[in-house]
Amino acid sequence: MKSVFLPAMLAAIAATPVPALADGGTARSMVKPARLIEFTGERELLKESARLRVWRGEIGYTLEVDAAGTPTECELVDRFRMNYVNVKLCDVLMKHHSFEPALDATGSAVDGSYEGRLNFMEMREKE
Repeated sequence: MKSVFLPAMLAAIAATPVPALADGGTARSMVKPARLIEFTGERELLKESARLRVWRGEIGYTLEVDAAGTPTECELVDRFRMNYVNVKLCDVLMKHHSFEPALDATGSAVDGSYEGRLNFMEMREKE
């Protein structure tokens, strides 16, 4: 008896249209990500990392960006053992990034994220 219901349920699910994803994309791919306008904190990040004795070649991070284009959360890809180092570096990253917000399929501003990587050697060469 169970085998009769299963094919009928599968057929009903397969026949259900999903107009927003008709092109084969996913809901995530329908969002245009936050676009970096400017990062003005190279000097500040170099000073803070020297003060904290950060000796890495580069730093990877993800910033959550609200619908107004303002960073709201930060997470380092490779976290430091001492949490205050993560907090201080994230403070600099959040303060000195400006974005155009992410856009949904209709062009409305939505929350999004930005992934970045900064190389300390390249920043030092610019000074």
